[in-house]
Amino acid sequence: MKNYLFIFTLLLSTFSIAQGSNNFSSNLSAATNDNTQQNMFNAVNYQGAYLANGKSSAVIGTPFAFEDATIEITSKEGKVYKVPNGNYNAKSNQIVSNFAKDSSFVFDAKAIESVKFDKYVAKIYRDEDSKAKFFFELTPHTTVKLLKRYEAIIKDGQINVMTKQKTSPDKYVVNDSYAISKDGVTTEEFKLKKKSILKLLEDKKKLIEKFVDDNDLSYKEEADVVKIFNYYSIN
Repeated sequence: MKNYLFIFTLLLSTFSIAQGSNNFSSNLSAATNDNTQQNMFNAVNYQGAYLANGKSSAVIGTPFAFEDATIEITSKEGKVYKVPNGNYNAKSNQIVSNFAKDSSFVFDAKAIESVKFDKYVAKIYRDEDSKAKFFFELTPHTTVKLLKRYEAIIKDGQINVMTKQKTSPDKYVVNDSYAISKDGVTTEEFKLKKKSILKLLEDKKKLIEKFVDDNDLSYKEEADVVKIFNYYSIN
């Protein structure tokens, strides 16, 4: 626990959680001058809070999109921090570190420029309701960016119609969806279907169709759609 407290003390000198201050570096010296465990604990809790990670005995599964792993958070100030046990809570739209079995440390999205996971980089975009959400960039360097979104919902368990008692528990289900961004801010959701993709890339429709046919690609497979968007961008 002492090691975790030290890590999070350093992180909190840069990241404000929930209602914390946006002055990310102002408390660095105060947090690190005295190396006692108690003072580190106080420094961490002064700027943030440990939160329940969404798990419940009444709900099976998890709201997290990935297996916990080391992630890299880049702050708005351009500083990069490696965070252990990092993940994305797809129910609450939060970047977290699951430092304990039943608790998460939640980072303030307003302080984050980007988050590097194993396969993807996550950034804040506006969904079609103009809400700020984390989207995962599948084609970060293309003119039209292909994005992936994760959302966790709680699916109700089955109920015996006679007894009205549950015969199976509620469970988390993590769904994914796809969108594009042409301006790096707003998004437009679409389905992995030929008609939807060709409509988005209509100005090069014939070129895309030929590329797909020549390379035996599928409009329904994520990896192939990534290739399509990359090809569209350079032609």
